[in-house]
Amino acid sequence: MVGMFNYLSDKSFVESALARGNIPFIVRGSLECEEHFDFKLARMEVLNGIRVSGPTFHLRVIGEHTEQENAISVFVSELYREKVFAGEIELPEKNIEGISKALSALELWADFLCLAAGNPKIKIEVQLPLNIIVTARSRLKPASLDRELDLVVSYARLEASEKKKVAGALWWFRKACAAVDYSLFDSYTANWNCLEILCGVSGSKLNTGPEVDEAVQNYLRGVKKIAAGNILECYNKFVNYSIARQMKDALDSMKIGQEQGKQLVYQCFEIVPQEDRLYLIRNDINHGNIRENSPQDLERVYLRGLLLSRVVWALLYYKLGYPGPMESLDINESAKRIS
Repeated sequence: MVGMFNYLSDKSFVESALARGNIPFIVRGSLECEEHFDFKLARMEVLNGIRVSGPTFHLRVIGEHTEQENAISVFVSELYREKVFAGEIELPEKNIEGISKALSALELWADFLCLAAGNPKIKIEVQLPLNIIVTARSRLKPASLDRELDLVVSYARLEASEKKKVAGALWWFRKACAAVDYSLFDSYTANWNCLEILCGVSGSKLNTGPEVDEAVQNYLRGVKKIAAGNILECYNKFVNYSIARQMKDALDSMKIGQEQGKQLVYQCFEIVPQEDRLYLIRNDINHGNIRENSPQDLERVYLRGLLLSRVVWALLYYKLGYPGPMESLDINESAKRIS
């Protein structure tokens, strides 16, 4: 798929957008939504000037040329349960920078729509006009778009660093939803990336400072002859800030209910059997230890992926100031029901 911002190098697209003062796009998919929506009502720079009109219907037909001149036999093959909505987004500035900002806003709009509408598969195709395809698992109702506006308002109130984190997590969440169509493994990995971003997890974080240095020296004083195993144990015990510990500390700092935080850490890093640990599944996928052509592996990733997706969805709402889904989620009980 062509990257959104590669389109800035398309002279005809740039000239057209600057002349119009907006970028047209299309939303299509298995939707049921009869409303016109004007996101200028939000009065927000984040998603300024997005308008979506009411629907038309999408037909697929098969045409057949005959030998007679200008004669075409057309047979209606299928009426999709799909509607097409025309939309446009205004340019905040009539220059290249304005086009770039509008494309960014359109990406963010699709991210929030994905979250608000309840896990639809959404992808953006850059065309003339832009083409946004939505395949929803449930009906896309006016309430979903109202919810999207509420979520965007909450997003706009976040500090800059939190905005960057949430925007990155939203992008991976939408990628996870769309990836289900072609790869459960890619979808799982994307959801795990989303979880790590929300928790600020990094594989390179280390424990440092006087207390750590003192603990290391005290440990080494008790070793008569330092071997490689001692160095490794010393590193793992005092210096390494493990992903499991990072996630636990992040959940504590977010003030998520103590029980939910414990349950999430348990499902990610502690549950028995080990092959059900959410983190281990992610590692197995990344390292090629499991494959999608194995029915056992596929079922394992599918079932555990349902839990991971649910947790990520609830955690995104929590970060945006809606604690209800996370606080009401019994993660261990959900895991039992799914399995």
